[in-house]
Amino acid sequence: MTSELSSSWADFDLPIPPPQPVSSLLTNYSSPINVLAPLVRCGKLPFRHLCSLYETHVTYTPMILAQEFSRSQSARMADFTSSRDERGVFWVENRTGEGIGQGVEVKVGSVVRPMIYGHPEDFPNGQPDLSHLNLDDPSEVRADSDSPPIAPYKTYYTPPPHTRLPPTFLPPTRHSTLIRGSLIAQFASPNPGCLADAAELVAPYVDGLDLNCGCPQRWAYNEGIGCALLRKPELVRDMVRAVKGRLGWGWPVSVKIRVDPDLKLTDQLVRSAISAGVSHITIHGRTRHQASTEPISLPAIRFAVESARGEVPCVGNGSVWNVQDAENMRAETGVRGVMGARGLLANPALFAGYDRTPKHAVEQFVSLSVDYGLIFPLFHRHLAYMLESHYHRSERIYFNGLTSSVAAIDHLVSRGIDLPARHTEPIWDARRGRTMLK
Repeated sequence: MTSELSSSWADFDLPIPPPQPVSSLLTNYSSPINVLAPLVRCGKLPFRHLCSLYETHVTYTPMILAQEFSRSQSARMADFTSSRDERGVFWVENRTGEGIGQGVEVKVGSVVRPMIYGHPEDFPNGQPDLSHLNLDDPSEVRADSDSPPIAPYKTYYTPPPHTRLPPTFLPPTRHSTLIRGSLIAQFASPNPGCLADAAELVAPYVDGLDLNCGCPQRWAYNEGIGCALLRKPELVRDMVRAVKGRLGWGWPVSVKIRVDPDLKLTDQLVRSAISAGVSHITIHGRTRHQASTEPISLPAIRFAVESARGEVPCVGNGSVWNVQDAENMRAETGVRGVMGARGLLANPALFAGYDRTPKHAVEQFVSLSVDYGLIFPLFHRHLAYMLESHYHRSERIYFNGLTSSVAAIDHLVSRGIDLPARHTEPIWDARRGRTMLK
């Protein structure tokens, strides 16, 4: 399959995008980075793949309980599946000239590549080799050097071969570059040991790990996970360090938090997480006690972003229902990325500019679900979310009463949904809703 990939990319004279941590995607590019939230039970493989077809650059697994995942094979089989093609390939605009460090680019001739430095213990001599840099201008690699521009860092992850291609043959602008999307596994844990064990098991298959510090459900709080960690910054610090101690300082670990009614505690949590070495922070703009029907606080998200002091990039989350909501969040809070949850459930093509789920997204989802395999309750629930804006109340009641995947598919066919395996085409242009190759 590696030869298939190389051949297909060579046919179109396209550079193969190198793997990058999410922090690099958020820092190195001026294009907005879009993220699928860790949805409860709903962020399974078929839906993640679907969102990646529609300008969602980073996807998260549903929240996984680290203790069960590390101890039970059946839990691992039920909670996590992936595929080599679920990550998308996207055109984005470069942001260069920000110096050297983790998530910063260097130029090799006319090619811009990420430069990633890890903890000193990750390097043979204790320090990264900078001999290939032009010390007068550290953003330039010396022309007389054959040294690779990417410094090594310890990681258990080797990107698998894939067949995904970008949505268009040509870059939209002369500053455009190709990136490959990322998959993040989110875990909930009350202690460092279980989290590190789970991280070691999942590390070969994902691009990073996220610690859930924001689940507001009562059962989670009682178990000492989710929002129970919001006022335990020392424990969060210890858990992040435990994962990095197990996998290496260069392994990306992030945290997802909610704002606290007392913003001083939010500042304390953010600073503690950064001191532990997190790669990025996701901030939900509601407190633990606020329902999802209540409005988010953009000023509170901005406060958390300012608490990070630019040391790590931040992602904003909460009440993103359309592209305008995402643009407003970026403009008013300073976040580098925007995460969608319920908005993407209702419209997986949200970030591609659609105001509601287009017909071809439903067709893609059915094909992906059939090919990957998705249990009926989740298959039915996703379709109900996507079709809600298209159906009248009586139609929704009828659809919700269907009892099998076959019945649901037959109903969709009767409503004019075409079900070829669209996603098997190598180039899919989400904005046009069609494949570029036949």
